[in-house]
Amino acid sequence: MWSKHALSVTRVSCSLNQRWIRQIQYRAEDSYLKNPGSEPLCYDTLGDVIAQTVDKYPDRVAVKSVHEDVTLTYEQLLKQADALGCALRAQGLEKGDRMGIWTHNSFTWIVALVAAARAGLISVLMNPVYEKNELSYCLKKTEVKSLLVGDTLPNRNYNDIISQLVPEVVGTNAGSWKSKEFPNLTSIISTGENKFKGTTPYNSLISGGGSQISQYSSEVKSADGSTIHFTSGTTGDPKAALDSHLAVVNNTYYIGKRNTYNDGHQKICVQAPLFHALGSIVTVTSSLRHGSSLFLGSPTYNVDANIKTLFAESCTIVTGTPTMYVDILAKIKKMGDVPSKLRVALAAGAPCSPQIIKDIQTYLKADVKVLYGLTETTASSFQSIPGDSIDLVAETVGYIQDHTEAKVVNAKGEVVPFGSPGELVLRGYNNMICYWNDPEKTRKTMAEDGWLTTGDEFTLSNDGYGKIVGRLKDIIVRGGENIAPKEIEDLLNTHPDIIESQVIGVSDERLGEELCAVLRLRERASLTTDDVKRHCSGRIARFKIPRILKVIDEFPKTTSGKIQKHKLKKIIESGI
Repeated sequence: MWSKHALSVTRVSCSLNQRWIRQIQYRAEDSYLKNPGSEPLCYDTLGDVIAQTVDKYPDRVAVKSVHEDVTLTYEQLLKQADALGCALRAQGLEKGDRMGIWTHNSFTWIVALVAAARAGLISVLMNPVYEKNELSYCLKKTEVKSLLVGDTLPNRNYNDIISQLVPEVVGTNAGSWKSKEFPNLTSIISTGENKFKGTTPYNSLISGGGSQISQYSSEVKSADGSTIHFTSGTTGDPKAALDSHLAVVNNTYYIGKRNTYNDGHQKICVQAPLFHALGSIVTVTSSLRHGSSLFLGSPTYNVDANIKTLFAESCTIVTGTPTMYVDILAKIKKMGDVPSKLRVALAAGAPCSPQIIKDIQTYLKADVKVLYGLTETTASSFQSIPGDSIDLVAETVGYIQDHTEAKVVNAKGEVVPFGSPGELVLRGYNNMICYWNDPEKTRKTMAEDGWLTTGDEFTLSNDGYGKIVGRLKDIIVRGGENIAPKEIEDLLNTHPDIIESQVIGVSDERLGEELCAVLRLRERASLTTDDVKRHCSGRIARFKIPRILKVIDEFPKTTSGKIQKHKLKKIIESGI
């Protein structure tokens, strides 16, 4: 909070197009910013604000899943969501129970998210490429009561994993089984043609009415939990960050405004996986908040399908990670003059190089924006504002988000001067409620006074903009995916020929970072990258498997015996 003795200044200025008022409060020298917000916070629930959008645009396309050949208007989306929500409550789910969504990008994913919000349930968003052990951990951690499972894809068979985890479901009737391993799980909803007898078909649940939804919606309060995203931590186990309705409703509103979702009817090309905050919050929920139309080109990431959708559907906005834009640019540069209606391209999920930012503007002919945030801060803490110059977009992570406080501190927790690097800490309505069922980790991340530590090295300027210097955490960001090294190291260390392992991120032009396994091997042993891949396959998600392998005699260590990972990274990248 403000000290009555601190010198404070309020700066008010207009952006280039005169529509954005930048009003921030800052201390004369300290790296501290506060954006009091251009509008009051909204205390409606997520289910309420989506219903308000439906009232405005009932016949407008809410989502078109190109790969499924399904189109839903806002009215149709709400009808299916309300029917699903009421069916789940009829199955015995109560306010605050968790509904897991474990599927690739599809229209049913979006319906399920809305259904949970309308029925007072908490949606748990899980990575569709999770293997058995990872899915098991997430189901147990959040005590999921109902699980929506995706249709089988050529390289993804959800049913195989479910049959291994919950064998009681096979050959039984829906509602008649009980899982020994997952006592909280009472129903599994199948969205595809190939399903177990013991699962409940999605279509059967949406065929009923949603007449009781107003009763369930009225129970939900703004401060209640809305969504859970899993985020990797340095311990290796995913942490389940719980966001409130207040956080989701307002963060999506301000994200949408800065991305101009509210400026006419926008058509948004969806590239990011929906379980990720870039997909679920920045893209999907922000779109539904403002009445935009979503276009899903592919069930999983596919650059050719995304480009085809972008042009064929005349999309005006696209969101994605820097890696996705590298892939798009590689294709677009060979296509010449493209028939694009694109207005805005948002890069988020990982730091984006200035060159990529400028190439997006040049080749996609779009207004490029960037966004910085954490899963723990719902999605956005800094974001570009309409009218920002391309140089400002390329050199910063944007302007501090409305109703947000930020400061940069040194190792002692003292605020450093503007322009000096230190750890970024954040406070605002958009901070998570907690890590689900993890009070100790919650206390380590978020103080009693509401300040949340990011682990990111940052600088702030008194004009309201932030710049990321580096990451203080060990997390590796590969193509927008946060990866905890310890989880992979623990698995590698189970190999009989490996004495010790360290996993680091090495620079990669396309992905930002690539996973490199650095190993100490037993005498006369040898391993190849294919050996490592075989050892890891089926035990961790494919994107976590190291693509680069280095063998070393000794790891650099401190006098107390701790491995110095930053020195190891320098050794590997220098080629010594």
